[in-house]
Amino acid sequence: MQQDSDQQIFFEMGKLSKDGYFIFDLNVGSFTYLNSAFCTIFDLERAVIINDPKSLFKQFHKEDNEHLIDCYHEFLKNKKAKKYVFKLALDFQQEKYIKCSIFYLSDNGKQSVSGIVEDITVEMNNKIHIEQINGRKNVTLEVLSHDLKEPLGMIKLTASSLVSRLGKLQEEEFRTSLKFISDMCERNLKLVKSMINHEFLKSAVVAIKKERADLVWEIKDIVRFYSRSHLSEIRTFNFTYSHEKIFLMLDSMKFLQVINNLISNSIKFTSDGGVIGVHAEDRETTVVISVTDNGIGIPQEIRKNLFEHSKEVLRKGLNGEESGGLGMNIIKEIVDLHNGRIWLVSEVGVGTTFYIELPKN
Repeated sequence: MQQDSDQQIFFEMGKLSKDGYFIFDLNVGSFTYLNSAFCTIFDLERAVIINDPKSLFKQFHKEDNEHLIDCYHEFLKNKKAKKYVFKLALDFQQEKYIKCSIFYLSDNGKQSVSGIVEDITVEMNNKIHIEQINGRKNVTLEVLSHDLKEPLGMIKLTASSLVSRLGKLQEEEFRTSLKFISDMCERNLKLVKSMINHEFLKSAVVAIKKERADLVWEIKDIVRFYSRSHLSEIRTFNFTYSHEKIFLMLDSMKFLQVINNLISNSIKFTSDGGVIGVHAEDRETTVVISVTDNGIGIPQEIRKNLFEHSKEVLRKGLNGEESGGLGMNIIKEIVDLHNGRIWLVSEVGVGTTFYIELPKN
């Protein structure tokens, strides 16, 4: 009776879960239970799997064939709970990674295997991308350390010469040396920015991993940072919201990059004494986040290509701040990955508001 009760709980969990649940009878070589998620993960009809269990093997990547057989024999020999990771190669789809947790069951001579199959494609792709990014960053650091070593040495030498000859230099010599230092700094800052922007763009392609997050709490944390910084002395930062808590499925780290980037852009194009406001509105099926400023606004000719990687949208901030030209492009990509949309309303000389609408489900 206890076993029947446990099995029923297993079936109920299978109905609700996005993971694949199964029971395989080793005596007769067939499945006695499959939930719908199992069929979805393997991209096969239930009838096909039931009538021909070997059809599953065709879904595994050929590189994993030997690994699959070794794992199967290892499990049958040890009969202990195990976790295995495999790669699938499904028709018309990219490669998919699965993690299979399996358990051996024996009752009155009846032997079976039960288990849970999880689609871990996002986690595995992220791991691969992160390893690639870390590898590129190591190369980037090596290049920067090599390419910056000589110009920094020249800047240091020039500065030391200025210090040692202070009071003896003619004004023209002094100006020439300072211009040399300024030009060298500018040239190498562009090198650093170019490499950082390139790596940031690469890191943005990592697949998102959504988790339940309180949007109000997350944005409060960002606005609190600006409110406590020296910027609060020359600009006002506000955050308002329709509800105390607004929960969404988000990749918080990436989505907060979006909000932070929008606030940062507002700061660049808003004069001292300006106001920057963030608002979160909980609607029936969506949540709308807006970032508003009373800055200089965005001209019509820039708006049409704003979310593209185009030189036409590059503008220096009011204090000469440079723009890498990738920010808005990345912002839209991250919003798209959340199945959301982004748009703006702007008037030159009045200000700009960016709107992001995200689905609740």
